[in-house]
Amino acid sequence: MTQPRQLPPAPVPHVRKRSPIPWVIFAVLVVVAGIVLVPKLLDDGNADNGPQPVAAAEQDPLLVAVQKCDPAKNGMKLSDSNRKLTVKGVGDKSPDGLSASAMTCVFDTLQVPGALADRMYGTVEADGRLQGDWPGYSVSWTNDQNEGLKLIVTRT
Repeated sequence: MTQPRQLPPAPVPHVRKRSPIPWVIFAVLVVVAGIVLVPKLLDDGNADNGPQPVAAAEQDPLLVAVQKCDPAKNGMKLSDSNRKLTVKGVGDKSPDGLSASAMTCVFDTLQVPGALADRMYGTVEADGRLQGDWPGYSVSWTNDQNEGLKLIVTRT
């Protein structure tokens, strides 16, 4: 008896296995993009973006002091590209200059430490010209009862 002839097996299509690496890389990129972009998209402009130029962040404190404390320009003068502020207070024989309240305004606006302000007011003519500093500024001054307190504030 003869056996029926067998047909060769049908060719099995070659199934190629795909690597998951491209999908893993794509997923990582999506996560990184989400971490970077989502906060920027949701930012409403209130976030601190680091140091800004003076004009962008706020006005120059020396200029603000002049505008706020001496609008009549009686005792303050800006010079050296707004880096130096000369302040003259009133004295017994020199009525032109800033009053005590205007001087307090200057000290508050420039955030002069209280101990330094007290030292300035406590200086007498015999002490001569003295110096001090605080973050961002240096100051030299004389204090004469007749001529008043005179300051030269320099932005450092």
